Amino acid sequence: MNGDKQTFDELQDHLRQQLLVYLRRAYQQIPLLTTPRILDVGCGSGIPTIELAHLSGGDVTGIDIDTDALQRLEFRAKTSGLSDRVHAINKSLKHMDFPDASFDIIWTEGSIAVIGFHKGIQDWKRFLKPQGYLVAHDQAGNIAQKQQQVKESGYTLIDCFELSTDVWWHEYYKPLHEAIQQLRSQGVTDPELEKALAKTQGEINGYHVHPERYRSAYFIMQNTKK
Repeated sequence: MNGDKQTFDELQDHLRQQLLVYLRRAYQQIPLLTTPRILDVGCGSGIPTIELAHLSGGDVTGIDIDTDALQRLEFRAKTSGLSDRVHAINKSLKHMDFPDASFDIIWTEGSIAVIGFHKGIQDWKRFLKPQGYLVAHDQAGNIAQKQQQVKESGYTLIDCFELSTDVWWHEYYKPLHEAIQQLRSQGVTDPELEKALAKTQGEINGYHVHPERYRSAYFIMQNTKK
């Protein structure tokens, strides 16, 4: 592995792509929609965004505040021939100002934790069309409570399934840990790479201390209450 941040970013993106099997499972719970409008909240570099565009055949808007990640999304959309259907917007999920009933589907991979699951599904509901769908991939803690919050917020819970700590270790954190060890054995001189490695190593250390926090779950819900 080359000792530069771009290569490490590409490895992380590759591992995220392997986790798309679970996104596909969640998407399959949504009835077939014709060219839906989708909002990907906290899209990052756009691995889920591009996949949602492929799966749906619709128009996907990804929002994030990481400008580097958004540039990677735009490049990925261009090279995939999806620039006309995938749009990257620099916008905080705390300050979303889309017109009401703008989207058929709102999707979020982990970012709902920034404002909290209950607040997120309540605040974002107005951006959904009647009978639209919200899919939230969040920590698996308090699943029963979150399922109740889904119902209380005017949604019907279609499905909920978990990704175990073993999934996160073997399919994501273990390969990253091995890559970090290899890079450090070669010597790291790029300060941006060092920063990225330290951040990722912090996540890995957190996994070893509190592995139960690294369980996650997909909540697939439909807006059924006006």
